[in-house]
Amino acid sequence: MTSNCHTHSTWCDGADSPEELIQTAIKAGLTDLGFSSHSPAPFDPECPGIRSEAAYQRAIFALKEKYRGKITISCGIEQDYFSPPPAAGYDYVIGSVHYLKKDGHLFSVDESPEQLQQALTDYYAGDSLALVRDYYEAVLDNVQKNQPKIVGHFDLLLKFNEQNPWIAETSKSYLTIAQAALAEVSRMIKQYGGIIEVNTGAMSRGWRRSPYPADPLLSFLHEHRTPIILTSDAHQKKDLTAYFAETQALLKNIGFSKIYQLQQGEFSETPL
Repeated sequence: MTSNCHTHSTWCDGADSPEELIQTAIKAGLTDLGFSSHSPAPFDPECPGIRSEAAYQRAIFALKEKYRGKITISCGIEQDYFSPPPAAGYDYVIGSVHYLKKDGHLFSVDESPEQLQQALTDYYAGDSLALVRDYYEAVLDNVQKNQPKIVGHFDLLLKFNEQNPWIAETSKSYLTIAQAALAEVSRMIKQYGGIIEVNTGAMSRGWRRSPYPADPLLSFLHEHRTPIILTSDAHQKKDLTAYFAETQALLKNIGFSKIYQLQQGEFSETPL
């Protein structure tokens, strides 16, 4: 892999500055690096996102010029479903669903196992499949309305499920819902030129042993010839290329032979 387009810095909830990430990327041999700070989320004091989109864009584009000739820098945003529309001027948008709204209450699906379990109890009376349906309906609506270049961590709601099980993710009842949503997302992104990311973020954080989407859904993507891109969703410079080699091997084993990457600031299909 020679690029990564899903990274978080001190402009949102990342631990390291953009320049530290750039220097790490250069040392790792990357030719392209894209920044994708979280969109403004005034509804979440724990993760409010970018406080000034204009200042963020100016800072990243200044670094793009500073490092021209050494690495190609792109300025993106990870746009949440419930955030205000993004400002103009981004090179790309990652469209993600981090929250659900139920009975007027907004809750995060990936903040903590305890918060997710509390929401399941309080708003769904323990009905796991009802939460699953609401999540994938939000993912579908996000793609249909906003047409993001990249669909972020498709099955994020399973972040904690391996260590704190709340849904039987290999069951027919779950997979029927997830695969139906994935088929529709695959159909829509092919119409407008989108990509689904294969995201190693939960692996580097110790929550999952495999990337988003989970293995059965990756096989489904391969069968439907859906364009994919490998990202790390890095929040620390040490995770910039975390589990890329292992995930590439997994994708090859499933049957993928091509993948999208950032190359000179453009998303291009390359051999895996």
